[in-house]
This record gives sequence, C-alpha cells and structure tokens, in this order.
Amino acid sequence: GAPIQALRGLTGRLARENTKRNPGRTAVTAAALMVGLALVTFVTIFAAGLKGSIADAIDTSFQGELSIQSSGFSTLPNAIAAKVEKIEGVETVSTLRQSQAKVAGIGTQSITGLDPATATQLLTLDWVSGSDKTLGDLTGDQIVVSESLANDNNFKVGQTLDMQTQTGAKPSFKVVGIVKDNAGLLGSAVVTQKALASDFGTDGDLFDFVRLAPDANLETVQAKVTDALEKGFPTAEVLNQDELKKKQENQVNQLLGLVYALLALAIIVSLFGIANTLALSIHERTRELGMLRAIGMSRRQVRRMIRYEAVIIALIGAILGLVLGIIFAALMSIPLADEGFTLSYPIPTLILVMILAALAGVLAAIAPARRASKLNVLEALSYE
Repeated sequence: GAPIQALRGLTGRLARENTKRNPGRTAVTAAALMVGLALVTFVTIFAAGLKGSIADAIDTSFQGELSIQSSGFSTLPNAIAAKVEKIEGVETVSTLRQSQAKVAGIGTQSITGLDPATATQLLTLDWVSGSDKTLGDLTGDQIVVSESLANDNNFKVGQTLDMQTQTGAKPSFKVVGIVKDNAGLLGSAVVTQKALASDFGTDGDLFDFVRLAPDANLETVQAKVTDALEKGFPTAEVLNQDELKKKQENQVNQLLGLVYALLALAIIVSLFGIANTLALSIHERTRELGMLRAIGMSRRQVRRMIRYEAVIIALIGAILGLVLGIIFAALMSIPLADEGFTLSYPIPTLILVMILAALAGVLAAIAPARRASKLNVLEALSYE
C-alpha cells in the first residue's frame, strides 16, 4: 500500500490503514487469490521451461534439416524413406521406430529401433557410457539403455536384459552403452531395427529424419518432399526444425490453455471473496463512512478508497502467489534436470499476471465501492 499512499495521498493512506484494521480477514481474503496465482505462476514457469527445453533438445539432438511424421496416430510406411532418399538435394534419411516390451524384473518399457548405419549422421546422442561408434556397431543382440533406466535399476555395461515382446518372443540383449535422452525420443532403450522387426514385430516408422546435401536449399527440398508424398501418403507431415519446435510448443500451449481455464475458476471465486470482504467492511464502517462524507470526502473519493483497498488485498495475494509459484517451479525442476529440463522464467508474463491481479481487485471492488458512495450521510451518522 505504500506506493498507493505516496501517489494518491489521503485516500491511499486510508485504504492502506483500512486493510490493516483486521489483519486476519485481509490475510484470509488474500490467501484465496494467493493459491490461485501460485498455481498460475507455477504452470506458466513450468510450461516456459518445458518449451525452452524442447527447443534446445531439438537444436542439439537433430543434425538433419527435415523430419517426417504422421499427422494421425498411425506409423509411416517404409516406402516413404525410400522415396525421399531419391529426391534431389536429400543426402541421408534415417528412420526411428518404436515398440514396447516387458523387461524382466522391471515391467513394460518403450523400446526404440534405429538404423546403426545412418542414425549417428542425423541424431546427436549424449553418451554417458559409449560413443557414436557404439551405436554404429550395434548388433541384433545388443542394446543401449537410457540413463534414467540405468540409474533406476542400477544397470551397467555388459549386463544382459531379458525381455518378453508383444509377439511372445523372449529375446536377450547385452547392454553396450548408456545414453542421455535429451529429446525424449529414444524411450527406455535402443536396439537395431532388424531386431525390432524380428523380435518385436514392428517395422513401421515413427519418424523419418532427413539430412540435406550441403548445397541444397531447405525450402526447395522441403517443397519437393511435400509434393512427392502428398498423393501417396496424405498423412505424412514434412516439417523443418522451426516448424517442429513450433508444433511441440503448440501442443504445450493447448494443455496450458486447459489448465488456465480451470485455474481461472479458482481466481474468480477468490475475487468474490474480495468483494464479500469489502462489503462486510463497509457494513461495519457505515458510521465512519458517513462521518468522512460529512467532513468533506466526496463520493468519488469514497469509491477510490474502496478500490485501493481491493487493489492492496489483490496485490498481497499476487505477490505471495508469485513467490510461492516460483519456489514450486524451482523445486519441481530439480528432479527433472537429469532429463534435460531447464527452468525458464517468463518475466514479462509474470509482470502481466501482477497487473491483471490489480485490475481484478478493481473489478471486485466496483459493487462495494458504489454501495459505499451512495450511503445517506445522515442515516450513516445515526447508524449503530
């Protein structure tokens, strides 16, 4: 309230002192808004970090310029990669396939199939144990596991993993490497695509990564690939890196919009709490308001004083909510740091949240302020 008092003089001072009259009531009223804004702040910061981490992962993990994926829920036919490889300007195409298997002693895990001959040319892997040569020399009875799976189950290089696949096969794989899955594409483990086809019964592509020739123009080649696939494979979506990042961000934004809609209900309820508190305060101060009017306070000044009270209460909730939201986001990011998650603070958005909270306080005060300004002076003075 100090800035309001400094800028608005007596009405600001009265508003500030009125909020301090009943600290318990003010605290309870601000607490409802605090909880809502804490969740909004947490979700905003977490989503910004998630989008930034995805963008960083795409930049650092993909050496190719284009990616092809299905716009639906189906996999891509193998013919797509073969067709794209023949297009002028395309240097290499590497495919990524995925299936599931039950790992003995653990449970169901996601298993990725890569082509050892081409994967290292288009994907940059963050090796904990091993190197690109490990993947390049990968054989049908060998497996590379993710760092999270290795840490959770104390897996070491040289250990053998027994699995049961969806086809009923029970293959065994020797761990030859451990990799950090920054992009979230590799699942729990990586085997060769031949092993994925023979033991898992999976031969459809989840992603096709395309690397262009050094002298090729990205827009031209992308247009050629899109045209080549448009008729025969209408569900195939050809994206460059910027479009891929934007698509991932849009998916996060859709989820974010749903969460914001739910949180908005909690904030609306808290605004009713502010209005109710102000109405109760006005009822208790009826005689006082009549005295203020009698000694010269205008109706406009009364309305302004009530609005300032609401703004102060709203800002108390907003500031505490921002602090709590930042703390929650920081704590949640700690266990996710190993997965490549980087926390990001969207300062402009957080400032906007503060401004909107103050405006919400003004809106909540409209009805109580009007009621206070319309009190009959003589009746208010004689009120007990």
